[in-house]
Amino acid sequence: MSLSRARFLFATSVGASGVVMLDRFVARAAQADAGDLSSLNSAIELERAGIKAYDAAAATKLLSPKVAAYAAMFKRDHQMHLAALVAAVQAGGGTPSLNTAKLPYPQLTTERDILIFAQGVEEKAASTYLSVIPEFKDRDLASVAGSILGVETIHVGVLAQALGDFPPYPSGFVK
Repeated sequence: MSLSRARFLFATSVGASGVVMLDRFVARAAQADAGDLSSLNSAIELERAGIKAYDAAAATKLLSPKVAAYAAMFKRDHQMHLAALVAAVQAGGGTPSLNTAKLPYPQLTTERDILIFAQGVEEKAASTYLSVIPEFKDRDLASVAGSILGVETIHVGVLAQALGDFPPYPSGFVK
């Protein structure tokens, strides 16, 4: 995915402020070291897995219109993250990974099964971003990973609400 495609995705989805953030992210990635590029590539594989999971959920035709709308929105978020990460790796002189992180797929026979699966995917994404933030040498890249982490945790909370889980987290701290 080219930087121009990533900019288009951001401009149509989040407006000019998103494009400014993308440009800053890509500019910082242009100076990234091999370790930071490796972390970005791992995130690419994770975002591909999220997109694949939402495609699989939609393919079941089991989602109510409201849940399908949220699933489509969450998939779009993963697509924007992927576009930004690919552009960043390319700007850093790296080759974006074409791999998809492996996730265990349960039987998806009800909408509830899909919601539980999606929540697990989002929890995995959130915990992975949380774990790589300290590894970034470039603190601006860490900040962008933190921004993505925030979106993933919102997804977790929304899915918990859809499942009727209250509270959506066990205490004042998340494991």
